[in-house]
Amino acid sequence: MARIVATKAQIVTLRATADKRAVQAYTGRDPLSSASFLIIDGDPLDAIRREKLLAKTKASDDAAAKRLAAFNDDLDEERKSLEASKTAQEEVVRQVEAEQVAVQAQLAEAQKALDVLEAQFRREQEAAKARELAANAARSGSKGNGKDYSGVYIATGIVCPVRGGVSFIDSWGYPRHQGRHQGVDLMSATGTPNVAVTNGTVSFRSGETSGLGAFLNGDDGNTYYYFHLSAYEGGNRRVSKGEVIGYVGNTGDAQYTASHTHFEVHPGGGSAVNPYPSVRPVC
Repeated sequence: MARIVATKAQIVTLRATADKRAVQAYTGRDPLSSASFLIIDGDPLDAIRREKLLAKTKASDDAAAKRLAAFNDDLDEERKSLEASKTAQEEVVRQVEAEQVAVQAQLAEAQKALDVLEAQFRREQEAAKARELAANAARSGSKGNGKDYSGVYIATGIVCPVRGGVSFIDSWGYPRHQGRHQGVDLMSATGTPNVAVTNGTVSFRSGETSGLGAFLNGDDGNTYYYFHLSAYEGGNRRVSKGEVIGYVGNTGDAQYTASHTHFEVHPGGGSAVNPYPSVRPVC
């Protein structure tokens, strides 16, 4: 940039000189012209000397004109070089900005993934704590029956299947006319609401043994059975935890017994496990 400034200053000086010489030549007022020499003095030797001086001055002017042209050329080259450098720098800036945008997007995605992992970790911690509390409650409730629930599956994060007064014992495995008991009988008055123990999808169907039955496919991956209902609430649908899905009764093979809801827990939709440790802490 300093070279350009200096070159421009020299160009201004040379142009001023060239303009002055052009004006003098055009108006005939050039003090160094051969015509003025002859008019001022008729001495031939003096004329020759003045002609030489004119030639020398002309040569100097020509050299100045050439320098002016050279300076113009240099200035054009400097401008082109600066423009190319500016273009290259702008391209670098664009690339850096594009890379910054890409990095910010990657950071945002990484943060989302971290948030998901942290949320999952918190859920696992909460589930582990809930299982521990449920196991302690189950062990506390088992002191009178002498049963050990260590290692028994416990559904966590659920609510009691019956919304109202309820009583029950651990009757898992008790003999029944159809085989060993595969659930827990939650004794309650007829018409007491049954609710979804967790979020999920509920469907309804009846059977000779089960009577009116509700089947909840929970978002936790488990399936929950409700049997002997007196009535359904609504139809097959998506439900939220605590939403009423039916009412306690004694339909099916429970028609000659006290009203209750036979409740089962099927982890992962598989075989039933003892539901007592799961419902003991919440009912």
